[in-house]
Amino acid sequence: MERSELRPILRQKFPPERAYLLPALHYLQHELGHLPEWALQVVGWHLRVPASEVYGAATSYTELRIAAPARHRLRVCAGLSCWHGGGKELLAQLAAHLGVAPGAANPEARVTLEETPCAFLCPLAPAVEVDGQWQGRATARDLFRQVDGLE
Repeated sequence: MERSELRPILRQKFPPERAYLLPALHYLQHELGHLPEWALQVVGWHLRVPASEVYGAATSYTELRIAAPARHRLRVCAGLSCWHGGGKELLAQLAAHLGVAPGAANPEARVTLEETPCAFLCPLAPAVEVDGQWQGRATARDLFRQVDGLE
């Protein structure tokens, strides 16, 4: 999708009201995979919302991303149960294995590694999401094998 195509789509899907900011951002996230700066500007213009508010909303929710992600995405739950159940160490081990810093955006990389506030999978701690699929009781050895098998 290009800048010139976005405005007609927004007109069709979202009335020009502030209340549609999050639905519009979620729509763009789904369509583009991230929220590029040009798309945030178009949404702000269409909904008549200041750029600071659009950016604030886009950066306040963990499911929304400004930077383009890598082809594969790993998210380690940082909720209390997961963190104390080994999630913190798991995140560090994955970062070392992949050679990436958690949260660093690099579209040329094979994997984006992130932590997420809570996956609500407390009985299955530690929980890790690999390309949209949550796994409970995750171990470094299993994840290394899985990540190494990703194309």
